Amino acid sequence: MAGHTPHPADALDGADPPRWLMAAERAVDLLTQVAFALAVTLVLADLCLLGLSVAARYLLNAPIIWGDELVALSLTAITMLAAPRVLMDRGHIEVDILTSAARGRLALVIRLWGLAAVLAVALLLIFNGWHTAMFSRMINSLTDGYLELPLWMLQLLLPFGGALLLPVIALQVAQTFVLWRRASGAPTSCTEGARQ
Repeated sequence: MAGHTPHPADALDGADPPRWLMAAERAVDLLTQVAFALAVTLVLADLCLLGLSVAARYLLNAPIIWGDELVALSLTAITMLAAPRVLMDRGHIEVDILTSAARGRLALVIRLWGLAAVLAVALLLIFNGWHTAMFSRMINSLTDGYLELPLWMLQLLLPFGGALLLPVIALQVAQTFVLWRRASGAPTSCTEGARQ
């Protein structure tokens, strides 16, 4: 499969996945890589901005008064853009002592349970984030500080991040159901190899 280290439960019987699943994984992998690249770009831009801000403040006695504020505001964008890649690579937090002991179909049930929890969070981000942003737009709320940006534009990052999680969740649910049908009782750990 393209782009990331396969999870051990992705190969219960060593058979090739269906073509539609491979195509879906390539598309979702590309989407998450682009989003992650944007997150990395923002991190590097923040690093440069903080470095310039420190140099301007202590060497030139001319602080960039909006620099810290812009960096703080970008953290939401970084999180929302990077989260789908972390989910794609199964780098999220799990209780290893339980998931590492799971084998076969139990490992798949645990995976589906985890994906259901991620789906709940994604839907919360989408619906609550959208309503919050529209309310902020209605009352013309601005960010605190020097920039005074429209708050609703920043809050739209929440539903955007939730929407980016949905294709990854759908792909991993599809993978899990394909594996469920193929499961032959071979022991498979839910977490071995998930760490890269």
